[in-house]
Amino acid sequence: MITRRLLLLAALAALVPATGLRAAEPAQVVIRVGTNRALGTVTPYVGRARGLFQARGITLELVDFQDGSTLMEAFAAGRLDVALQGIAPAAIWHGKGVPLKVVAAANGGGHVLLTREDTKIADVRGLRGKKVGTPKPGTVVDTLFRAHIAKELAKLDPERDLTIVPGLAPADMPAALFIAREVDAVIMWEPFASQAQARFPAARVLFDAAAAWRKEHPTGPLYPVNVVVARQDFIDHRPEDLRRFLSAYEEAIRFINQRPDEANAVIASELKLDPSVIAAARKRIDYASVVDPKAALRTLGWSRQLGYLKELPTEGALFDLRFLPPATGKAKR
Repeated sequence: MITRRLLLLAALAALVPATGLRAAEPAQVVIRVGTNRALGTVTPYVGRARGLFQARGITLELVDFQDGSTLMEAFAAGRLDVALQGIAPAAIWHGKGVPLKVVAAANGGGHVLLTREDTKIADVRGLRGKKVGTPKPGTVVDTLFRAHIAKELAKLDPERDLTIVPGLAPADMPAALFIAREVDAVIMWEPFASQAQARFPAARVLFDAAAAWRKEHPTGPLYPVNVVVARQDFIDHRPEDLRRFLSAYEEAIRFINQRPDEANAVIASELKLDPSVIAAARKRIDYASVVDPKAALRTLGWSRQLGYLKELPTEGALFDLRFLPPATGKAKR
């Protein structure tokens, strides 16, 4: 009887640690994240591949959109909790009354103005009278080109001094420039720029936005491009879930920055690209969750100049950075 009782107590004692471990596991929550499978917004895919969200009790529902407008329509309709999107479109939709806040950064830099050798365009001032391919109006790339490169640097009126061919998809820009020769230059972003340079020997860089920004800001992160936005009702009703999401997100960024070779292999697998292209492209971008609101508002000033934004948002109205981990790391430069 005593032996049987001791065996029973031993069995019950053996169950206690296992029960305790199960109780310590975080409850699973579902977070719906909208993004596109691009170099600047690949961090959630990396985090999912590494199991970082699952480890924090998050079932990540990643929804891949082909363009930012469709993404933000879904976000505005309440079908997403979080989205990775360009800072300019995020501010534009915020100005339209969509209840959102920027809660973290995604990436900075990565834009390149390419031309062909035979155009004989020596610098950005040489774009006068030329045709330039750009993406959709209102994007970060579009505003960068029209307001900063054309107006501020080249001293050109983008509406009168050159012909802009808008709405080109980045994958189609190399063909338009180097094969069909429908345009004299294109404003692209990574990894498409590195792909084009590797494929077409006649490619010539007219303006590297990342290099130019680093000259002006040698110690800080690159100019903000993509950011993480959260719906206001998600912030208000699920703040701890947002903290868990951003904790996993920040760990993914640390992995990307601190273990670049391993990270490039994961990114290449997710984007179906060669790791050498990813390595080349990453020389022009950085990954960081830290937001520089002043730099972001400066770039949004370009959208305001062009009339895409009716008014420049205040820092308090657009940003809510309370949910980032306290010791958030910066991009490796």
